[in-house]
Amino acid sequence: PLRVVFVCAMWLTGFDVKCLSCLYLDKPLKAHTLMQTIARANRVSEGKSNGLIVDYIGIVKALRKALADYTANVGGSDGTDPTVDKKELITRIIESIDKTKHFLSDKDFDLSQLIQATDFKKLEYLQEGANAVCGSMEDKKTFSTYGAELRRLMKYIDRGDIGRDTRKEYEAIEAIYNQLKKKRKSTNVTDLMVEVNSIISAYVKVEEVEHEVRERPSKRFDISAIDFDLLGREFARAKNKNLILRDLAEVIQQKLDRLMFANPNRIDYYERYQKIIEEYNKEQDRATIEKTFMDLMKEATELSEEARRYVREGFQSDEELTLYDMLFRDDLTAKDIKKLKEVAAMLLRKIKSLIAEFDHWADKQETKSQVDNIIRDTLWAELPECYDEVSISRYRQQVYEYVYMRYKDIA
Repeated sequence: PLRVVFVCAMWLTGFDVKCLSCLYLDKPLKAHTLMQTIARANRVSEGKSNGLIVDYIGIVKALRKALADYTANVGGSDGTDPTVDKKELITRIIESIDKTKHFLSDKDFDLSQLIQATDFKKLEYLQEGANAVCGSMEDKKTFSTYGAELRRLMKYIDRGDIGRDTRKEYEAIEAIYNQLKKKRKSTNVTDLMVEVNSIISAYVKVEEVEHEVRERPSKRFDISAIDFDLLGREFARAKNKNLILRDLAEVIQQKLDRLMFANPNRIDYYERYQKIIEEYNKEQDRATIEKTFMDLMKEATELSEEARRYVREGFQSDEELTLYDMLFRDDLTAKDIKKLKEVAAMLLRKIKSLIAEFDHWADKQETKSQVDNIIRDTLWAELPECYDEVSISRYRQQVYEYVYMRYKDIA
């Protein structure tokens, strides 16, 4: 993309670049031509709600007249001027920094400690700052609003427009804002507890003793060998509890999203997770925070077990388990269950084999009907006798909707 463009004549008033944030004017303009020109910088775009106009020729008077002639506000009943002088912009930046500092102070965090710190101490204070503002959803929203507003305003000033101390304060706030917004890298590990382990290792120092962990000490402790009550006590002594909970919730959410996409029947896990987060957001006392940690650890453990359930059930893949769960009934005998497992595996093979023959099967009614028919025929022919006509029709619809959702993008 171009960083700097010189335009004139019709190019000045006739082009449209939404991402343009700074416009330099060095020729006299007025009336409609001036309105068209300033509109180029004032277009709203992603991460941009206004533009900066640098005037080298002195068009403020002409600009106000044009605004009065072509807008409803300026020169009208309320006399509102949509232009903001750069000095006023700098004042707003300083005021926003002061508000953010007071907010951090109310959360028992001194921004000056982060500014003055060096090396590892700076990282420690950075985590403390992020921890201070992510205690509740309301705190996160408030600080995020301050951080986003400051980032937006700072785009429209030069480095020398504000003092060194003010810039350091902004950079410290920006660092906390980035830490708060930072997302953990999405992982596709089968065992969620490996990722949970890395989070706890980063925040909580667990002292491994011989009777608690039989294996030789290593950089990664075996989570299955850890006493969870001990881990809870270690969490209680951790400084940045809110950050630990944030990271745990994030990786669990990622795992849930993948498991739910693969198997919609896992809705109970999602609802339980949502309840944990809701209760955490309602109360921020120490007991609730520590209970949330243990609840999330339990949820993570159960999700890891769920991710491996297809192996225990004797399937080759989680996809086969999904169809089995979809067709399962509580009144099945052991013989029926064995038969149902065979049907689930067979049905998946047939569906995938048929889809592989088509080009964008979900785009054509004819190919969609063929997939629907193979589901119908297989269920009618292979399901145990306890499945009646009404139930088969219902299961057929559920399976088809899942197949369409799961495999519609397969070419």
